[in-house]
Amino acid sequence: MSEREKDAEPTMLSPDDAFAVLGNETRMEILRTLGEADGALSFSELRDRVGMRDSGQFNYHLDKVQDHFVTLTDDGYRLRQAGNRVIQAVLSGALTEAPVLEPTEIDSPCIYCGASTVVSVREGHVRHYCSECSGTYGTATLPPVSSGENGTREQVEDDDLGYLGGMVFPPAGIQGRTPTEVFEAGFLWATLELLATGRGVCPRCSAPIERSLRICEEHDTGGRVCERCGNRHAVICRARCPNCTQSSHIPFVLLCLSDPDVLAFVTDHGLDPLQEWSALEWTEEVERTDPFEAQFACSIDDDVLGFTVDDSLEVVEVTRNRNR
Repeated sequence: MSEREKDAEPTMLSPDDAFAVLGNETRMEILRTLGEADGALSFSELRDRVGMRDSGQFNYHLDKVQDHFVTLTDDGYRLRQAGNRVIQAVLSGALTEAPVLEPTEIDSPCIYCGASTVVSVREGHVRHYCSECSGTYGTATLPPVSSGENGTREQVEDDDLGYLGGMVFPPAGIQGRTPTEVFEAGFLWATLELLATGRGVCPRCSAPIERSLRICEEHDTGGRVCERCGNRHAVICRARCPNCTQSSHIPFVLLCLSDPDVLAFVTDHGLDPLQEWSALEWTEEVERTDPFEAQFACSIDDDVLGFTVDDSLEVVEVTRNRNR
């Protein structure tokens, strides 16, 4: 870090102030230009690339983003990390695009019944459905999509499908990929977020998350989704970030994928823990709810890994039974 960079520490901005600073086309163009540059740019180079002739007006807008989003080094102007994050969000398409993929059959059989599955993309979400069974979360009619010049919403004409799960996925991840590749990339993206959440880290902003449980005390699946709670899993964790807007409801057993013993169990069977953990079969048994204690197990063939979770919502005991 140069002496000039040391003297200009990043400023603190409230969310309202940050939105106000970035709510200008010229300032966003400054960030985009610096993001695309191979190195630092001088004042004149930056102004020329942005395309503003009025030096005074350009300096006014540059001053607004400097110190928090942009820094002046001995070599010229560069983006700070905050500026990089803004440009990354824009280039991901999350702020500007809304691609749609109509329900399409993919090469990924249902983990419950082996039937064909379909994937769809709408409003920044990749959603996965089984064509035959009730999935993980019960049957769900596909959401309406925009059609026509006036953007009206129309219900997709399709039978109810078994909802297997969904994930937030930036539009850039859709480009250049087949529907199967979109699902595989989205699954990997979601798994990485799942691992972070399981370790108590918000996958959006990195702040500590808060976790609470919702338990179906009369859970009965019969090999399908429980009619009482609408889920195959009795123990659902709500993971909420008190800092940002991130909130999710996840079967608690899936958060246990972040435990080193579970990851080792998957790799012991020659499977990729980031892409192939769906091969696991899960069981759960709630011993008591107050204080909470439950027995969970995952298995592959006759190899069973059991683990106990207490009211700290952490794995406190692990056992392994190889019946082979």
